Amino acid sequence: MRKYKMLYSIGDSISLGYLLVVLVESLAETYAVMHCPANAGPSTRIVESLDDWLAGYDPDVVLLNCGLHDVAREEDKLATPADQYEANLRDIVARLQGLAYLPRLIWARTTPVIDKRHQAVKAFGRGNEDVIAYNEIADAVMAERGVESIDLYRAVMDNDPEALLAPDGVHFTPEGYQVLGQAIADYLVPEQA
Repeated sequence: MRKYKMLYSIGDSISLGYLLVVLVESLAETYAVMHCPANAGPSTRIVESLDDWLAGYDPDVVLLNCGLHDVAREEDKLATPADQYEANLRDIVARLQGLAYLPRLIWARTTPVIDKRHQAVKAFGRGNEDVIAYNEIADAVMAERGVESIDLYRAVMDNDPEALLAPDGVHFTPEGYQVLGQAIADYLVPEQA
């Protein structure tokens, strides 16, 4: 029998940041914390890679996030159109909820973007308006499927996004990753809050 529960995170570089900066240490008494073997990127990559990433694991909790790569724009075209994003989320959630070991599934809402900062340093577009729209799509899918959600978007917006987001307008300062990681830790182990 395992001493600890296993938390398996599937997400983009933001999830890698809060996992490495906060979660591994703050959840050490309760969870063995792991991340999928790469930046999960857009929802389409998760659809393609999910089975491989979970092979050999039976986590107690799966923490899922995707969205920032989906809302990237090239020549004003979204990387993942809204209807495809919704279909991808439905596929991912159905597969995770269909696993024999029935992990607790938790969705982490996509974090905000500071448009001006992002556009000053990146060759492609990404905007907070799209983040809001895609969060609404995800909210509807997760509510329909009975999936728990942690509102990382609100955690940032309630704690000075200008100070928490890095110069690229997407990634976070160490303080920003601390806010995100603490929101997740408090949700998972509320008695530590």
